[in-house]
Amino acid sequence: MESESAHVEAEKLVLSKYGISISSDELHEYAGTTAKKMFSELTKKYGLKVKAEKLLREKEQILFKFLEEDAEPTKGIVELLVRLKERDVKLCIGSSSPMKQVEYILKKLNIACLFDCAVGSDNIIHSKPDPEIFLKAAAGLGFKPQECLVVEDAKLGVEAAKRAGMKCIGYKNPNSGHQDLSKADLVIDSFSQFDIEKALG
Repeated sequence: MESESAHVEAEKLVLSKYGISISSDELHEYAGTTAKKMFSELTKKYGLKVKAEKLLREKEQILFKFLEEDAEPTKGIVELLVRLKERDVKLCIGSSSPMKQVEYILKKLNIACLFDCAVGSDNIIHSKPDPEIFLKAAAGLGFKPQECLVVEDAKLGVEAAKRAGMKCIGYKNPNSGHQDLSKADLVIDSFSQFDIEKALG
């Protein structure tokens, strides 16, 4: 789902309540990491006298309103997922969002049936770029890390995938800012460029 812009706008609104005007570019630096880790670092950086957990709860309330109003899948992704399932490819989501948000989006877009498992931020201890989330995803699918392929749109996510010992395709998401995806094995601009035969080979 194309939710990065919704996350950024929700984070801006929350921080503005506490007198912090922050740019999209600065928030994009945290793309791929958990909101809890991001808010923990920002509260220290800006000297905020509020706990990261409180900011996280406030962001979630705003975010769900945004998602309810505007929830659209990334162009081409649903078609790709369907084609992969037709090939009996096992699929898992490794998201830095809490499972509550992951499950909401899957239900909203009616695509939960396309995934075999999901790992969210509340299932891990260490956030990306630590490889924990992808290692748990692989375990959930019953595969070795070297048998897995990750699709990522964030620098921290690409790094996590490579540290997990997995192949990685970087997706240039226009809503994720200028992410350095150079460590990915392949970088694409759209999911129409995703070559299933090559990927499975």
